[in-house]
Parts: sequence; structure tokens; C-alpha cells
Amino acid sequence: MNKKIIILLVLALSLRLGLAYFQFSGDVKNHIVWGHSVLTSGPADLYPRHFPGFNDVNYPPVAVVLFGASVYLNTIIIALFNYLNQAIGFFPSFLVPLFSTENMQAVFLKLPSIFADLGIGYLIFRLASKNKYLLSSFYLFNPAVFYISAVWGQIESLPIFFLLLSYFLLPRRYFLSHLSFTLAILSKQTALWLTPVFLILWWKEGTPRKFVTGLLSQLSIFLLIYLPFTSPAGAIGSYLSTLAGSSNSITDQAFNLWYFIFGWAAKPDSLPLLGLPVRIWSLTLVGAGFLFLSLVYWKKYRLTHAANYLFLLSLIAFFLQTRVHDRHLAPAVPFLLLTTLNVRKKLPLYLIISAFHMINLYLALRLPFV
Repeated sequence: MNKKIIILLVLALSLRLGLAYFQFSGDVKNHIVWGHSVLTSGPADLYPRHFPGFNDVNYPPVAVVLFGASVYLNTIIIALFNYLNQAIGFFPSFLVPLFSTENMQAVFLKLPSIFADLGIGYLIFRLASKNKYLLSSFYLFNPAVFYISAVWGQIESLPIFFLLLSYFLLPRRYFLSHLSFTLAILSKQTALWLTPVFLILWWKEGTPRKFVTGLLSQLSIFLLIYLPFTSPAGAIGSYLSTLAGSSNSITDQAFNLWYFIFGWAAKPDSLPLLGLPVRIWSLTLVGAGFLFLSLVYWKKYRLTHAANYLFLLSLIAFFLQTRVHDRHLAPAVPFLLLTTLNVRKKLPLYLIISAFHMINLYLALRLPFV
């Protein structure tokens, strides 16, 4: 890497670490509890466990393992500071209680997403054909991006990083692309939204035999990663049980089509609209949109145009699905930067979508509390 991109990444990291301590969303408390549970009780039968006062685990294993690793790292740092405080007289004592606070625990839980942000910024730099530093900077210093990871503490950037890495690895690292995609869907289930484009990529960039072998390798990796948590049959059942989402609301604070029809208040997506439940309308519209874009991309396939369709699928998934959260527009942000649009058209559109995204995020979370 050259010095300029290193400087950008260091500045982006410094910005995020400077924001990470002060506030976080309540979801991070769930992640801390789940991470502690993995460390103290082990991963076996984690998914059926109940945590009084907290949500049951509804994230796949890669995310849960990272929660556990983050909690463990915090514990190691506290133990180290305790040792240094006793062994070295002039060691700053205030660091010991500081690193035991709930806010500092939250900082450690934010680290995987923060580093995923940096990874995405670097991959944009590597994938962009022109204006590499500009496009990478627009992502790394986008307020909506670091608001999700460094302020909120959500993990949206984790699956996006692995998805972007899967695309980056094609065509020379074909099977590593499959591996990276598996890590994406095992970080968060929302990665599955972009499966149609990746199926086309793997088919077009490989042979039928490699395509089938790649999909079978994904299944093997999927089951292998789940193995410490549950049996192979339990793995598939556990994963499928979470695909419906964490609520059945028409919109879960997302400013999408259904918000503009039904408003902000939570309403079940079983409500009728023109004789059919809203959920059926949603799935029909999403399915039609995905099918149309997939057929267009299949006929007009070019590897370098994949970001165009990943961006459009991200928009369809956010604006037409029910049960969508405000932060689920996140994948559209980096993929837009990598589209084949002229930079003079791309950046104004990027600023509009980013501003829309940021307003939605802030009105949903209200952090900082002003």
C-alpha cells in the first residue's frame, strides 16, 4: 500500500476511535451478553439459550464469535492494566476502572465493524478504476457510515466487507470468493439479498463444475462453522428461523415505500392492502425486481458492471421489503461508489442517498441525545 491510502485509513480509524466511547445503542448490550456467554458457557447450544432482560441470540456464528473475541480482548486489556498498575508505580491508575466501564466494553464490541469499515474503504480503493482516493475518502468519512459502526455499534459493515471481498477475489481466486460470501451470510443474514448477482458472477467466471463445487464448498464451510454451536440439521434450522427478521412490522423505522404509505408507527405486515397482506405485496415486488435485474445482468454480463446491479438490488431490498430496519440501506452506499456512472453523476447521487440514510438513522436512534 502507498502512503496516501495508509494516511486515509489511519485518519478514518482515529475518527472512529474518537467517537466510539461516548454513546452506543442498546443492541450492543445484547452483543456483550452473548459474547460473555460464548466465553463462559461455550458455544454449544447457544441459540436455544435465554438471557433474561436481553434478546435471544439472532445473529449467525461469525458475528457471535467476533462478539466473544471482543469481550475477551477487553478482559485481557483489563488484566494487563491491573498487572502494570501493581508492577509499575507510575502507571496511570485511572485506566484500570476506565477499561471496566460499560462504555469501554461497547468500544471493544464496535472494533470489528470499525475495522470492516476500513477494509471496505481499502477495497473501494483497489476496485475503483478512476478517482481511487476520492471514492475511498467519500466512503471512509461518510457520517452515515461511521454513525452505524462507531456511534451506534451495529455490524452492518461486516457482511458488506465480506461481500465486497468476494467480488474483489473474482476471477483469479474463485473458491476464495465463495468462502468470503459464506462468511458474509454468516455475519448477518441480510447478505443473502445480494445472492442473485453473485450466482451470476460465479457462473460466468467459472465452469459448471467449478460453480457446483463452489456452492458445495459453501455448504461445507457453513456447516463447519456452525458445528461448535449445533448439529448440521440444527444449523440449517437455526439459520432459516432467523430469515423472517426480528419483527413483523411493515417498516421497522426504515424510510422506505411502506413508511410513506403507512407511516412510522409499528403495524404488522399482515395488514391488507387491496385485498392482499402487505407482506405478500412486498415479496412480490422484491421478487419481480430481483428477477428483472438478474435477467438483464445475465444478458448484458460484464464483471466490471457487477456493482451497478449490487447497488440496484440493495435499493430494491431496502425500499420494497417489509420488516426492514433503517440501517439496512448501508450496502447501497459502497456499491454506488463502484458503479460505472460518471463521477459527476455518481457523487451528487451518492450525497443525496447518504444524506437520506443519515437522516433516517438519526431519527431512529437519536444519538447523540439532543
